[in-house]
Amino acid sequence: TLPYNWKNQWYALTYANYIPNPSKSAEVTPASVFGEPLVLWRSKDNGAVHCANDVCPHRSAALSEGRVRDGKLECYYHGWQYDGTKSGECNSIPQLEKDATIPKKACLKMRECRVVEGIVWAWMGDEAATTDPPKQGDGLDEMDPITGKHKDYVINDFQIDLPYDHSYLVENLIDPAHIPISHDATSGGGKRENAQAYEMILDGSSMSPTGFTGRYRTATQREKDDPFIEVTYEAPGIIRQKGMPRGKDSPLRLGAALHCMPLTLGRSRLLFRAYFTGLPPLLMFFITIKPKFLQDLNSCKILEQDAGLITTQEDHFKRTKHSLKKDYILLSSSDVFVKGYRQWLDKVGHGMPWYQGLATRSSNVDDHLANIPPSTPTLDPIQHRAGILETRYHRHVMHCPTTRKALGRVTALKKIMAALAVASITLSCGMTTSNHLLSHKVIRRMLKVLVPLIPLSSLAAAGLYKLEKSFFVSFKRKNQMMQENGL
Repeated sequence: TLPYNWKNQWYALTYANYIPNPSKSAEVTPASVFGEPLVLWRSKDNGAVHCANDVCPHRSAALSEGRVRDGKLECYYHGWQYDGTKSGECNSIPQLEKDATIPKKACLKMRECRVVEGIVWAWMGDEAATTDPPKQGDGLDEMDPITGKHKDYVINDFQIDLPYDHSYLVENLIDPAHIPISHDATSGGGKRENAQAYEMILDGSSMSPTGFTGRYRTATQREKDDPFIEVTYEAPGIIRQKGMPRGKDSPLRLGAALHCMPLTLGRSRLLFRAYFTGLPPLLMFFITIKPKFLQDLNSCKILEQDAGLITTQEDHFKRTKHSLKKDYILLSSSDVFVKGYRQWLDKVGHGMPWYQGLATRSSNVDDHLANIPPSTPTLDPIQHRAGILETRYHRHVMHCPTTRKALGRVTALKKIMAALAVASITLSCGMTTSNHLLSHKVIRRMLKVLVPLIPLSSLAAAGLYKLEKSFFVSFKRKNQMMQENGL
């Protein structure tokens, strides 16, 4: 085993630009680490992000159900207000007598919180932080904290919550071999005909409480003597990659920082960050001109393509009580990092609230599945956590300010187009039923405008309705398979 304490780590909670400015919104932002609920807020526009345990000292209601008022965090049960200082003092109690003092115990448990490279980090230890939050490097701290833009890179930041344990999320994202299969013919994914063996090297001597390092390249890249993609797994759940994905003859340079955070049992959060440079100007233009919300909805689709597969992995080990080592067939040409990560958990899992290693596991790792029928998402789409009840709206849209604003605009524009279609039909019918009205030149001119508006506004409303649905309806593989040929 290796020494490890899950509390003495920095955890990536969300992106800094997901925390609203109080002049724009009274919202506070909920978060969680290994089942420990947290609440985030700002006291002033573009100011420091505050983090506290998500519990009001009054009667233990969740502060994330509250709001920001006058720059202070307010519990919406009785209006107790707290500041964002290290002491988390209560500044106001509406029900307190005028000459009474605020109880000394009425203060929040504050968490050390910092923003690094546009990401909000929280230290979960009981003592002061002994290290700084981890960095990706490559000058990412020079990015604009509001827009997320960088002078040298195109950066794609994306956040989503997922219905399975964070260790399966790490396993999924540290595995490049699944991409051409699971994400075949998907924008940002791969092509099935490109599935092949990989040369994967894990640096055995690098295995430590902080993680491990390695590198990989495809068999085709090995034949061309192309360089490796360098991989670092960094505790508590960060996968870092840097390299030349198209080989040494391409100017494309890619970096990625994939933060896989444990929200609670059976639920994880991904903060996905990819950045690249070296694309031809025209291609770069087409990539950057695509609206951010469309990029995010496509990223939702990619993660949804894996959700049914990963949750059924969890279901299998809940049902059989087997170790992963017993039931996994791990190939040296595709699964080296998966094996290395699960072995790392075998060594450090004793210092976590729960874990699933390769040979060992904690007894509570699948407690969240106790009352869930062991059916697949296809067989039981209502009860299964990867079924139809929870959609991408709950996992991404409601948390992402960019996508949420886009949904509002799409919905408003859909209503306008529908109203325009109804108005055009009504006015046109009214005008054409009266010969007296048709005798007027102005009316005939109006009809020349209104009649073409009927199909145009109707088609626009229908298209916007379909786009609006994409903010809610998650990808379901069975729907795709029904439309494809199996021969």
